Amino acid sequence: MIIARQKRNENIAEYILYMWQLEDLIRAYDFDLARINREIVSRFEAGGAEKKKIFDWYEELVEAMKTEKITVQGHLQLLVSLVADLDDFHFRLIESPQHSDYQELYGDSVHNISDFRLKMNNRDKISDMEVCLTVLYGYMLMKMKKRTISDDTLEAIETIRRMMALLAAKYKAFEEGSLEL
Repeated sequence: MIIARQKRNENIAEYILYMWQLEDLIRAYDFDLARINREIVSRFEAGGAEKKKIFDWYEELVEAMKTEKITVQGHLQLLVSLVADLDDFHFRLIESPQHSDYQELYGDSVHNISDFRLKMNNRDKISDMEVCLTVLYGYMLMKMKKRTISDDTLEAIETIRRMMALLAAKYKAFEEGSLEL
């Protein structure tokens, strides 16, 4: 809850990736709230009332995932909507003449996005943002598992990472009212 709130305020892409990680963590814990409380919530350095809020937030996530029937795979509708909003924002930046910096980074990554999209079986219609976020999430998982990643793949991921960093910064500025489209 605390980390998620901070990430949501600072970087929309990191927030989505963090929430995807929490979805997977909840699945790994088999939706067991007692275990989540014992192994996650109890480790927060917070007072009793704050820990209760954190536990309640995890409980809400668990219930939402069950209600939305994403216990095996998939993402919360809130996150699906955010990815769609981000994709819309992404294309608005591409079409906007005053955002050539973003257009340049998109130009650097567009072929990599297409290549990764092709590698995602049965995912022809996947949006640019879902491809980019899935690639970054997969990269994060591979790093955690200490898997070897080829230099070509790292270079492709880096083009997407740079584009997503600028997109997130522009999205934050847009939400704060300091950027217009």
